[in-house]
Amino acid sequence: MFIPELKKVVMIPLITAALLSACATNPDGTMDDQQQTVAEGAMVGAVVGGLLGAVIGDNRRSALAGAAVGGIIGAGIGSSIAERKAQYATEEDFLIAEIQRNEDFIAEADAQNRLLYQEIARLDRESRRLAKEYRAGQVSRDALNRQKTNLEQQLAKAKKVQSLTEKQLADTQQVYQESQQKRGAKDQYTQKLETNLVQLRQTEEQSSQNVASLQQVYDDLSI
Repeated sequence: MFIPELKKVVMIPLITAALLSACATNPDGTMDDQQQTVAEGAMVGAVVGGLLGAVIGDNRRSALAGAAVGGIIGAGIGSSIAERKAQYATEEDFLIAEIQRNEDFIAEADAQNRLLYQEIARLDRESRRLAKEYRAGQVSRDALNRQKTNLEQQLAKAKKVQSLTEKQLADTQQVYQESQQKRGAKDQYTQKLETNLVQLRQTEEQSSQNVASLQQVYDDLSI
C-alpha cells in the first residue's frame, strides 16, 4: 500500500519541478549556470516538499501543497536578490516578480502551517494518551520512544518552514527598504511590498508558534 502512494507523492513534485525548470530556459532551449542552479534547486525542493506534505497530512492534498511549497522554496536555492534582479530589464519588472514571489510563498507556507497545526493537535492527543497508558503499565517505553522520534521529525520540518519564512521575510524587508528609498512610500510597488511584509510577519509568527507547540508536546512526553 505504501509504495504506490510514495510513487504518486514523488511524481507530483517532479512534475512541479519540471514545469518550474521549463520556465527557466533560454529561447534556444538551453540554460545558463544560474538558470541551471535554480532548476536543480526547484527539483530538490519540490521532492522534499512533496514528501513533507505527504508525511504531515497523509493525503493527496497535503502532498500537492508540500510539492508547491518545495518548488517555490527550491527555486530560491542559490538565488540572491541581486541575482534575481539581474534577470529583469527594468526595476518595475523585478518588483512585480518579487511581489508575486512573496504572494506565492505566503500562500504555500500558510498551507504548510495549517497542516502542521492540525498535526500538532493530533500528536498532542496521542502523546497524552501514550503517557497515561505508560504510567498505567499498559504500553512499553518503546512506544514512547517511537512517538518521540515522530515528534522529532515533525519538529525538524516545522523549524525548516520557520527558517525559510524568516529568509523570505529578510529578503522582502531589503527589497522594500530599497523601493521606499528610491520610489517613495506612496509608490504602488512599495505599498504592495509593505503588505507582503505584514503577511510574512504573520506567517512567521504562526511558524514560530508551531515550533513552540511541537517542542512543548515533545517535552511533556519526556517521562
